[in-house]
Amino acid sequence: MKKSKLWFRRKTYGWGWTPITWEGWVATLMVVIIPLLIRLTMKSLDFEKSTQYFYTYASIPILVMGLILICFRFGEKPKWQWGIKRTKLSHVDLSVSNYKESVKFYDLILLSIGWEKLVSRLDHTTYTDGTLKVVLCPVEEEYKHFGFHRKRVGLNHLAFYAETKEVVDDFYREILQKNNIQSLYHEGASGDNNYYSVFFEDPDRIKLEIVYSPFYCDKEYMMNNVESNFDPYTT
Repeated sequence: MKKSKLWFRRKTYGWGWTPITWEGWVATLMVVIIPLLIRLTMKSLDFEKSTQYFYTYASIPILVMGLILICFRFGEKPKWQWGIKRTKLSHVDLSVSNYKESVKFYDLILLSIGWEKLVSRLDHTTYTDGTLKVVLCPVEEEYKHFGFHRKRVGLNHLAFYAETKEVVDDFYREILQKNNIQSLYHEGASGDNNYYSVFFEDPDRIKLEIVYSPFYCDKEYMMNNVESNFDPYTT
């Protein structure tokens, strides 16, 4: 059966899931409610206290295991690893011309795909996915008139991972379309099971991308496995 909707999002820090829909919250609350109902029912039927406690506490690990299975089915895929997996890239700072509007924009974009906002101050706002930071900084007044263009020297675009193709499609419908943010190149997301993405721009026209590409950094991935034809050390 196709997973059509995520009930749980994987935690940015630590291990486990966080409910993000009413179905997820109901499933989580059942772990608390069902043992209480068992206890109250057995108490009303005048079972001995030892029997009441046995069945109440015995139900908890069964319910927890059931909840974990539900999280696997309706939650983001867990990442099995020793310790905390870190990228070799620490942070990306973006200078923005309209600080207030840019913070609102990146709140909408990044928080919707599981990032967290760590701090927002007059001189910077910081977001993280647990391994990498994106920092917004208001550009100094004397440099505002230069503007930004991705065809000039410097940043071309930023791409953010999505867990599934469905997440990319949901992002396009629920975030871009509902907030009148135009996608680039064509309407909606495009690609295949190896690379599926949607492009758009922030208020300064910095190009952004939401992409599902589970093997993008693997050595055997198609784009990483072509023959090199440039050597900067030869004349």
